[in-house]
Amino acid sequence: MIYTFFYNERENFFPIYEKILISRKVFFGNHQEWLQALRVDPQEDRYDRDWNPFYIVSIEEATGTIASVRVLPTTGPTMLRQDFARYFPGCPDIISPDVWELSWFCTTADTASPVGRNLMLDVLKTLCDYALANGVKQVIGTYPQSRLRLYRRLKISPSVIRCGDINGHEFCVSVLDINLLTLRHLTELRLSPF
Repeated sequence: MIYTFFYNERENFFPIYEKILISRKVFFGNHQEWLQALRVDPQEDRYDRDWNPFYIVSIEEATGTIASVRVLPTTGPTMLRQDFARYFPGCPDIISPDVWELSWFCTTADTASPVGRNLMLDVLKTLCDYALANGVKQVIGTYPQSRLRLYRRLKISPSVIRCGDINGHEFCVSVLDINLLTLRHLTELRLSPF
Protein backbone atom coordinates (compact mmCIF):
# COMPACT_ATOMS: atom_id res chain seq x y z
CA MET A 1 0.00 0.00 0.00
CA ILE A 2 1.23 3.51 -0.87
CA TYR A 3 0.77 6.55 1.35
CA THR A 4 1.56 10.16 0.44
CA PHE A 5 1.29 13.15 2.75
CA PHE A 6 2.96 16.35 3.86
CA TYR A 7 4.57 16.87 7.25
CA ASN A 8 1.72 19.13 8.37
CA GLU A 9 -0.66 16.21 7.68
CA ARG A 10 1.34 13.68 9.71
CA GLU A 11 -1.19 13.60 12.55
CA ASN A 12 -3.61 11.97 10.10
CA PHE A 13 -0.93 9.39 9.23
CA PHE A 14 0.75 9.08 12.61
CA PRO A 15 1.40 5.28 12.55
CA ILE A 16 2.86 5.67 9.04
CA TYR A 17 5.00 8.63 10.06
CA GLU A 18 6.35 6.63 13.01
CA LYS A 19 7.28 3.86 10.54
CA ILE A 20 9.20 6.43 8.47
CA LEU A 21 11.25 7.42 11.51
CA ILE A 22 11.85 3.76 12.39
CA SER A 23 12.96 3.03 8.81
CA ARG A 24 15.45 5.90 9.01
CA LYS A 25 16.86 4.47 12.24
CA VAL A 26 17.11 0.98 10.71
CA PHE A 27 18.73 2.41 7.57
CA PHE A 28 21.31 4.33 9.60
CA GLY A 29 22.01 1.23 11.67
CA ASN A 30 22.67 -0.76 8.50
CA HIS A 31 24.62 2.00 6.75
CA GLN A 32 27.07 3.39 9.28
CA GLU A 33 28.79 5.48 6.59
CA TRP A 34 25.91 7.95 6.85
CA LEU A 35 26.27 8.34 10.62
CA GLN A 36 30.05 8.51 10.45
CA ALA A 37 30.03 11.02 7.61
CA LEU A 38 27.19 13.28 8.68
CA ARG A 39 27.02 12.85 12.45
CA VAL A 40 23.29 13.48 12.39
CA ASP A 41 20.32 12.13 14.28
CA PRO A 42 18.40 9.94 11.83
CA GLN A 43 15.13 10.80 13.46
CA GLU A 44 12.99 13.82 12.56
CA ASP A 45 15.21 16.75 11.57
CA ARG A 46 14.85 20.45 10.82
CA TYR A 47 13.87 19.78 7.19
CA ASP A 48 10.92 17.78 8.47
CA ARG A 49 9.90 20.28 11.12
CA ASP A 50 10.55 23.56 9.33
CA TRP A 51 9.87 22.99 5.62
CA ASN A 52 6.76 20.78 5.37
CA PRO A 53 8.23 18.11 3.06
CA PHE A 54 6.24 15.56 1.10
CA TYR A 55 6.58 11.87 2.02
CA ILE A 56 6.02 8.80 -0.10
CA VAL A 57 5.73 5.51 1.77
CA SER A 58 5.22 1.98 0.48
CA ILE A 59 4.23 -0.65 3.04
CA GLU A 60 4.20 -4.42 2.62
CA GLU A 61 1.22 -5.23 4.83
CA ALA A 62 2.11 -8.91 5.30
CA THR A 63 5.57 -8.22 6.72
CA GLY A 64 5.18 -4.64 7.97
CA THR A 65 8.33 -3.61 6.06
CA ILE A 66 8.39 -0.21 4.42
CA ALA A 67 10.29 2.00 2.02
CA SER A 68 10.02 5.76 2.22
CA VAL A 69 11.44 8.96 0.83
CA ARG A 70 11.24 12.65 1.69
CA VAL A 71 10.82 15.23 -1.07
CA LEU A 72 11.67 18.93 -0.84
CA PRO A 73 11.41 21.63 -3.52
CA THR A 74 14.80 23.07 -4.48
CA THR A 75 13.33 26.58 -4.32
CA GLY A 76 13.67 26.39 -0.52
CA PRO A 77 16.32 25.02 1.84
CA THR A 78 17.67 21.61 0.81
CA MET A 79 20.13 19.21 2.38
CA LEU A 80 22.41 19.61 -0.63
CA ARG A 81 22.54 23.39 -0.30
CA GLN A 82 22.56 23.67 3.50
CA ASP A 83 24.56 20.60 4.58
CA PHE A 84 26.44 19.06 1.66
CA ALA A 85 27.52 21.85 -0.72
CA ARG A 86 30.90 22.38 0.93
CA TYR A 87 31.84 18.75 0.21
CA PHE A 88 31.16 19.06 -3.52
CA PRO A 89 33.23 21.96 -4.91
CA GLY A 90 31.92 23.14 -8.25
CA CYS A 91 28.53 21.48 -7.80
CA PRO A 92 25.83 23.77 -9.17
CA ASP A 93 23.39 25.27 -6.68
CA ILE A 94 20.19 23.85 -8.11
CA ILE A 95 17.23 26.14 -7.50
CA SER A 96 14.33 25.43 -9.82
CA PRO A 97 10.57 24.90 -9.56
CA ASP A 98 10.93 21.85 -11.81
CA VAL A 99 13.62 20.10 -9.69
CA TRP A 100 13.00 18.42 -6.33
CA GLU A 101 15.43 17.06 -3.77
CA LEU A 102 14.98 13.46 -2.72
CA SER A 103 16.34 12.56 0.74
CA TRP A 104 16.12 9.76 3.31
CA PHE A 105 15.31 7.15 0.65
CA CYS A 106 15.40 4.14 2.93
CA THR A 107 13.75 0.83 3.72
CA THR A 108 13.43 -1.71 6.49
CA ALA A 109 13.38 -4.53 3.90
CA ASP A 110 16.32 -6.36 2.39
CA THR A 111 16.81 -4.58 -0.94
CA ALA A 112 18.19 -7.79 -2.46
CA SER A 113 14.80 -9.48 -1.89
CA PRO A 114 11.73 -9.20 -4.14
CA VAL A 115 9.81 -7.45 -1.34
CA GLY A 116 12.57 -4.89 -0.78
CA ARG A 117 13.03 -4.26 -4.49
CA ASN A 118 9.30 -3.81 -5.05
CA LEU A 119 8.88 -1.48 -2.09
CA MET A 120 11.66 0.75 -3.42
CA LEU A 121 10.25 0.62 -6.96
CA ASP A 122 6.77 1.53 -5.66
CA VAL A 123 8.21 4.61 -3.97
CA LEU A 124 10.12 5.66 -7.10
CA LYS A 125 7.13 5.04 -9.38
CA THR A 126 4.86 7.09 -7.10
CA LEU A 127 7.49 9.83 -6.97
CA CYS A 128 7.63 9.82 -10.78
CA ASP A 129 3.81 9.95 -11.07
CA TYR A 130 3.56 12.80 -8.58
CA ALA A 131 6.47 14.72 -10.14
CA LEU A 132 5.02 14.45 -13.65
CA ALA A 133 1.64 15.67 -12.39
CA ASN A 134 3.36 18.72 -10.87
CA GLY A 135 5.65 19.66 -13.76
CA VAL A 136 8.83 18.38 -12.11
CA LYS A 137 11.50 17.25 -14.59
CA GLN A 138 14.31 16.07 -12.30
CA VAL A 139 15.06 14.94 -8.77
CA ILE A 140 18.46 15.33 -7.13
CA GLY A 141 19.90 13.34 -4.29
CA THR A 142 23.07 12.87 -2.24
CA TYR A 143 24.14 9.39 -1.21
CA PRO A 144 27.22 7.27 -0.44
CA GLN A 145 28.89 5.94 -3.58
CA SER A 146 28.28 2.42 -2.24
CA ARG A 147 24.56 3.13 -2.70
CA LEU A 148 25.07 2.92 -6.47
CA ARG A 149 24.76 -0.87 -6.03
CA LEU A 150 21.13 -0.38 -4.98
CA TYR A 151 20.37 1.77 -8.01
CA ARG A 152 22.01 -0.79 -10.30
CA ARG A 153 19.90 -3.51 -8.65
CA LEU A 154 16.80 -1.38 -9.29
CA LYS A 155 18.04 -0.76 -12.85
CA ILE A 156 17.87 2.99 -12.30
CA SER A 157 20.73 5.15 -13.57
CA PRO A 158 20.89 8.59 -11.98
CA SER A 159 23.47 10.87 -13.59
CA VAL A 160 26.29 11.72 -11.21
CA ILE A 161 26.99 15.47 -11.06
CA ARG A 162 29.79 15.47 -8.48
CA CYS A 163 31.50 13.14 -6.04
CA GLY A 164 33.26 14.21 -2.89
CA ASP A 165 34.64 13.07 0.42
CA ILE A 166 32.54 13.58 3.54
CA ASN A 167 34.59 12.76 6.63
CA GLY A 168 36.41 9.90 4.92
CA HIS A 169 33.46 8.50 2.96
CA GLU A 170 32.86 8.92 -0.78
CA PHE A 171 29.48 10.52 -1.54
CA CYS A 172 27.83 11.50 -4.82
CA VAL A 173 25.30 14.08 -5.94
CA SER A 174 23.18 12.82 -8.80
CA VAL A 175 20.13 13.74 -10.80
CA LEU A 176 17.39 11.50 -12.16
CA ASP A 177 15.37 12.67 -15.15
CA ILE A 178 11.62 12.41 -14.65
CA ASN A 179 9.71 11.74 -17.83
CA LEU A 180 7.27 9.25 -19.34
CA LEU A 181 10.12 6.93 -20.29
CA THR A 182 11.31 6.80 -16.66
CA LEU A 183 7.76 6.10 -15.50
CA ARG A 184 7.37 3.34 -18.07
CA HIS A 185 10.69 1.81 -17.07
CA LEU A 186 9.72 1.79 -13.37
CA THR A 187 6.32 0.29 -14.19
CA GLU A 188 7.88 -2.47 -16.30
CA LEU A 189 10.46 -3.23 -13.61
CA ARG A 190 7.74 -3.49 -10.99
CA LEU A 191 5.84 -5.98 -13.17
CA SER A 192 8.89 -8.05 -14.13
CA PRO A 193 9.92 -11.14 -12.13
CA PHE A 194 12.75 -10.70 -9.64
